[in-house]
Amino acid sequence: MGALHSIKKISPLQAIIFTGTISILIVIAGTAGFLVMQHNLLNKVEKKQTCYLELVDFRSKLIEYDLSRNLAHTLTVDGEERKISMKQYAGVLRLIYEKLLVQMQDAGLQPVAPMHADRQNWAVVLTGENLELFRFGLENTIDKAKIETKAAADELVVINQFFLFFILAVLLTLSITAGWLLHNNYRQTLLPLAQLSGQLKLLNRELPESIHDTAEEIKKELTETEYSSDITQITESIMSFCGEIEKKNKLLDELHIRDEKTNLYNYRHFKEHLIIDIERARRHGDKVSLAMIDIDHFKQYNDANGHIAGDHALKSIADLIISQCRISDVPARFGGDEFAVLLPETDSVTVKEVAERLRKVIGAAQFSSKHQKKTGHLTVSIGIATFPGDASDRETLTNNADRALYMAKSAGRNTVVTFASMNIPESKTG
Repeated sequence: MGALHSIKKISPLQAIIFTGTISILIVIAGTAGFLVMQHNLLNKVEKKQTCYLELVDFRSKLIEYDLSRNLAHTLTVDGEERKISMKQYAGVLRLIYEKLLVQMQDAGLQPVAPMHADRQNWAVVLTGENLELFRFGLENTIDKAKIETKAAADELVVINQFFLFFILAVLLTLSITAGWLLHNNYRQTLLPLAQLSGQLKLLNRELPESIHDTAEEIKKELTETEYSSDITQITESIMSFCGEIEKKNKLLDELHIRDEKTNLYNYRHFKEHLIIDIERARRHGDKVSLAMIDIDHFKQYNDANGHIAGDHALKSIADLIISQCRISDVPARFGGDEFAVLLPETDSVTVKEVAERLRKVIGAAQFSSKHQKKTGHLTVSIGIATFPGDASDRETLTNNADRALYMAKSAGRNTVVTFASMNIPESKTG
């Protein structure tokens, strides 16, 4: 009774796993045996087929010898054609014959009695009636080799078919067993699965919050309903999975919008925010400022200290930019050694103060390589423009901030230039 009770406590999933494991072990053992047998049969077929083809080729040479006994024969040796006498050609045939006997023995083929030629008296074998008798034995041996080759190939086909039926039988047995187990235990499993499925249907892949809400609902169901051990494990796994997805979604979001080298926002994210912030400012009558930042003489710094030190300097400057930004600002790597900072709800006076403070902080910093070796100082040039005073749309705002940056470079670098100070009114509208 105790053993029967233990069997009843085995869940359908455990029973299926046990049956599947046994079936897999049987399949693995059967497959291993089949592969060994198939390899041996393939080797056997190849040897017999090769021997059969060599016998046919030898027959052709023997016929050629019989037809041209009194003529010199052409033989290819080391890529060159040479004339040899029939006596020499007979010697070649003997060598081929001896090689054939070894191949036939290796392939399990026995020559027909008349083909057992006397190798010590080979010249007699290749004359008169002896040659005819030898050819007769050769023909019978070829027929025998052909029959045995076909039989070996048929045996290989039978083994392959048997293996296929074996696999199908194992799969059918496994399917029937699994179906029977599920039929006898579906009442304990199906209802909890249906409830779980109902919760998962509420999951909206487009809304990250939905994953969190779904996990909470499943947790609530788990505490209120008595599930089987398997369903409880599945439910807990799904809850854990939802938590992992939520974490990975946040990580992927960060990877998608961050520049790998500097950890600033990338250009794609910067552009999206630029569109949104300009439209929001247009609706609410706010201002949006943009600061374009370029490192002065960065190529010379790279050439003098190496690209690794240059990458370290880029990261250090990016950290300094982040330190001077508000939470609402969008510091981004615009490309190469150029950065951009988008400042929502910021007028031209405030953005200039921020830019000057940033320029001074960077100019005062001491940069070093990855190994803490000092590499010197760097400065930046900054161009700024403000919407809507300096531009009427996002493209013009970017272009005008870039023009102000160019003017800062032309003015001697390590300075801040506002687009308004350039006195180019026609550029305000693009």
